[in-house]
Amino acid sequence: MPTPPPELGELALERVRERISAYVYGNILVLAALATTTPHSVEDGHAALVVIATTATTFLAHVLAHLVAHQIGADHSAGGAAPDRSSLRDALPIASSGSVPALILLVAWLGHLPPTGAVLVSAGVVVVRLAGLGMVTSRFSGRRSRLSDLWMGLVLAVLSGVVVVLKVWLTH
Repeated sequence: MPTPPPELGELALERVRERISAYVYGNILVLAALATTTPHSVEDGHAALVVIATTATTFLAHVLAHLVAHQIGADHSAGGAAPDRSSLRDALPIASSGSVPALILLVAWLGHLPPTGAVLVSAGVVVVRLAGLGMVTSRFSGRRSRLSDLWMGLVLAVLSGVVVVLKVWLTH
């Protein structure tokens, strides 16, 4: 099994895992929000608002979950174990998941992009982010990227699409 890069200690490795996890589900939830948009919702600004709200609430839910999780094993007599700023940084990939799609939808709302094209480009950005994750995980695993890493990213993108279809089908 390859050794992680030397700059990754055990805590750093756990931080990377947390950020990758947040990255994946942040992108999936943004993609689900995009899947429910229509050209009309882009034109009236609702689509951008939905992506921004999805991103913000997912970020807040993630931070809240980490605050609760940090109470496990905490020594409350010594003031408890308040999470450090790394917990907030671990949630930043969620914010990045929705930032570019929201910006694209805002530009379309202002009339500078066609609505359908804006939705397709926004969704494409998210799919490319997910598909590229195979290469990122190989880097953090301490090995050079291989063709199988690219395939892993593509499979992740397809599986994410399946999750999005299920979410939309079951909830809308």
